Amino acid sequence: MTMQELADRCDLSQPFLSQIENSRAMPSLFALHRVAQALGTTTVALLDPAVSEVTLVRAGEGEAFFLAEGASTRFLTPGEGRRLEANETVAEPNIASEVIVHEGQEVVHLLEGSVEIRLEGRDPVPLHPGDTLLYPSTTPHQWVSGDAGARFLIITSPPSF
Repeated sequence: MTMQELADRCDLSQPFLSQIENSRAMPSLFALHRVAQALGTTTVALLDPAVSEVTLVRAGEGEAFFLAEGASTRFLTPGEGRRLEANETVAEPNIASEVIVHEGQEVVHLLEGSVEIRLEGRDPVPLHPGDTLLYPSTTPHQWVSGDAGARFLIITSPPSF
């Protein structure tokens, strides 16, 4: 596949992909996710191809990645070859993620603050600390943090990032 074909498949510009390839630009996690999908792999496989049956990520450890201005996610289950993936997302007040679609199921568990999950064709679902929502991730979905921000877990099966 040419760089232009990849750019067309993941809706990014060819010059931007070239900058990523040459370590002159850092994509958001959502952009990297689109590249991984276009290549038929996962974001984690692009970032960390190491495989281990048992991993431990302690509080405050693990790689955190930029999602959008004011939001980041930390991989809690690093490595390739997993059947599920858990990530901790922290968002400042009133931040909206990109709308995303991928195969499988997704669970969102709110730890702090508030977040609204928007599923195409349904009313928005507000979550409060301790709330958990499960939905098919084949439905276009996005999250929006509340006025106090949010800290939440996103668990997907199969891994999407």
